[in-house]
Amino acid sequence: MSRKRGLSRTEKQERTRRALLVAASRLFCGRGLEGTSIDEIAEAAGYTKSAFYANFKSKEELFLVMLDEKFSHELERIDRTLAGTHEPDQEARTAAAEYIHFASDDEWPRLYFQFAAYAARNEEFRQALATRQWAMRDRLVKVYERWIKDFDADPPLPLADIAAMTYFMADGFLVDRLIEPGLDEDLYPAMLAVFFRGLQAMALGWEPSVEAATAGAGSQRAPASRSAA
Repeated sequence: MSRKRGLSRTEKQERTRRALLVAASRLFCGRGLEGTSIDEIAEAAGYTKSAFYANFKSKEELFLVMLDEKFSHELERIDRTLAGTHEPDQEARTAAAEYIHFASDDEWPRLYFQFAAYAARNEEFRQALATRQWAMRDRLVKVYERWIKDFDADPPLPLADIAAMTYFMADGFLVDRLIEPGLDEDLYPAMLAVFFRGLQAMALGWEPSVEAATAGAGSQRAPASRSAA
């Protein structure tokens, strides 16, 4: 009878690291970064405080590892979806729908925005978080570069700006779903499809008339003028 092989040192360390990440995610969602201690994370994971420090320098570093893993996973999924094998509008809708579904299906939105709030109070952490967001958008630009290589026209805006806009739209939708959980998931892919259709129209030379732009601006200002009266 063969003996069952035990875990290697690397495998044991990975299991410990994963348990710490899972425990921290659960605690951070309930108490926030500042309300959770390293002792509590280690205890919830079933390990000692020294096991925590063997894997992470601080709670902030642990969160940034979570962020790196989440961003990497989402980019791989987006890259697969924007394969260029279907109509661009359909691929954009599918990528957006999958992103919102998976991002809303766990603790991630609540966790992410808790750390955004912490970054507003801690300059060093804000810089580390911003660096990762810039890297995420740079990688998204690479995905878009591959996706549009067979398009009929060049994009009307720099791809870095387009990547930033789509990133900001996703962030805004997720935070609104925290406030209004009943918001329909289909709203975000529809919004992104409208955005990309507008970019396509601009790329082909369409621009709104001065009259249309003026009329739109007037309708936005009308409520303020009525309230002033």
